[in-house]
Amino acid sequence: MANSNWSKKSFGRAPARAADAVGKDFVPHLKARRTEFPLFGGKRVNPSLSGLEKLLGYYGVELQPQTLEQIWKYHQLIRENNDDQDLTRLNAFETMVERHYADCTLINAFVKKWPARMIDVGSGAGFPGIPLKLVNPQINLTLCEPRPNRINFLNMVIEKLGLKNIDVFGHKVTSRSMTIPVDGVISRAFELMEKTFPRLENSLKIGGRMFFMKGPAAADELKTLHPEDFGYKLLEKHFYNIPNSTQERALVIFERVE
Repeated sequence: MANSNWSKKSFGRAPARAADAVGKDFVPHLKARRTEFPLFGGKRVNPSLSGLEKLLGYYGVELQPQTLEQIWKYHQLIRENNDDQDLTRLNAFETMVERHYADCTLINAFVKKWPARMIDVGSGAGFPGIPLKLVNPQINLTLCEPRPNRINFLNMVIEKLGLKNIDVFGHKVTSRSMTIPVDGVISRAFELMEKTFPRLENSLKIGGRMFFMKGPAAADELKTLHPEDFGYKLLEKHFYNIPNSTQERALVIFERVE
């Protein structure tokens, strides 16, 4: 569902898109200040499948039951294998749902159709690649992550969740290392956009799209960025808050033209 389809009259419950539903009560510029965890009936939610569903709804995401169960299994695998906090430094259940699972699924509200063959650059513990794949199982996806512990974890997640048409590229993405022809690239890394473009020289096809998940600093970055210098053109830029959150986000989309 594209951002242009949102209006004050359509802030109600959004229908499912394709196989999964995203964007329930999704208000792109909603800013609701809060200083504590969300409470339901005066209580915090317990880490559970039902708690996950409740929190995702609170943060603007509604999913089909099967997808919700897969994300819950994914969450359990993270908690079971994160004793040294190498996978994520977030600990509170609410924060993980907000800044990982909701963050990586809300982007579907801006994209009508994802490219068929994609790579996730700097996947880490699987963000945004794993949630993106769970919501859009038709995508053929490669998770790119060079750190051994995370490579092992990602392969385990793929096996435990029974995912198909997804694999792990256990190296840093450079123009020399990544030569798989792809239709799309997504990244939720801190690297400047101008540093990512050259790394895709021998992988992203002409006409392919680059999706950057960024914070609010993307606005300043865009002021001095000249994508044409790298053979790209800016297609879309979306600035929004995770609903019922102070977390500011940006999704910036480019097309490779040469």
